[in-house]
Amino acid sequence: MTDKPDVFISHASPDKDAFVRPLAEALRRLGVAVWYDEFSFELGDSISQQIDRGIANARFGIVVISQAFISRNWTQHELRGLVSRDVDQDIRIIPVWHGVTKKDVSNFSPSLADKFAIDTSQVDAMEAAIRILRAVRPDLYSAHPRAELERLANGTAIAELQAEIEGLQSELEEYRCPHCGAALSIRADAPMDDEQKHWDVVEEFECGFRRYGGSLYRPCPHDPRFPRFEDYDVVIESDLRGGKERFTAMARPKTAMAKKLRLNVGSGSSEEQARNRLEAHYLYAAGKMTNDEWFRATAGG
Repeated sequence: MTDKPDVFISHASPDKDAFVRPLAEALRRLGVAVWYDEFSFELGDSISQQIDRGIANARFGIVVISQAFISRNWTQHELRGLVSRDVDQDIRIIPVWHGVTKKDVSNFSPSLADKFAIDTSQVDAMEAAIRILRAVRPDLYSAHPRAELERLANGTAIAELQAEIEGLQSELEEYRCPHCGAALSIRADAPMDDEQKHWDVVEEFECGFRRYGGSLYRPCPHDPRFPRFEDYDVVIESDLRGGKERFTAMARPKTAMAKKLRLNVGSGSSEEQARNRLEAHYLYAAGKMTNDEWFRATAGG
């Protein structure tokens, strides 16, 4: 909550649900800095100190006068603070009559009865908020047409903005990996068969996820179905090259998802080295090894 609120709302708790909370929320949507207990108290705050601080710093005091307000000592403490500042011309009081008559207010506080007031028997919380806006923030009031103020006060503008944001997010999802949100890096038409008779859209994302014609071609490392290294049978073959024996480790998939992730072969001067390099190819594809780590693990003789 700002240290210098535009308004302090003094009210009785029984009036909160029906009027005060909708009024406070409408004022905030209109851009008014509001000191209101549900917005302004934090865990551990001294209630009396916070109220005194709100009264001391606010430029305007809104007093929601009702039968419940008139009958409570606590609200009278707030009112005395507001009236004291009003006398010193540091704050302006805006009375809101909520279910009371001019006679009721006059019997309670003659000074309040003489002030121009908003009567909730004639206006609802949204209209009251707009009228208060005109008094406390004329800059904001004049910056918007009346219809726009009504949309802001009742939350329609915010709901429309949220719907627009959600719509944009839905459109952007097409350009993001559905598993990790990585950006689309390639989208192009490509042949789907060796004869190049059937073409469709190929999509590749920065995480390695690929789709051909909307179907999974290579899984994202963040997909819960991403294959484990154990989902492959490791087959090692050897041959002589230049009089030296060389070993090649190949991964043969055992599951449907493993078939979607083709691993490069690992080669080396020993079976262990070939297997380790094959596993390094897997770890890199799974996003568990950096490019530098992969290069060091697979480079050399």
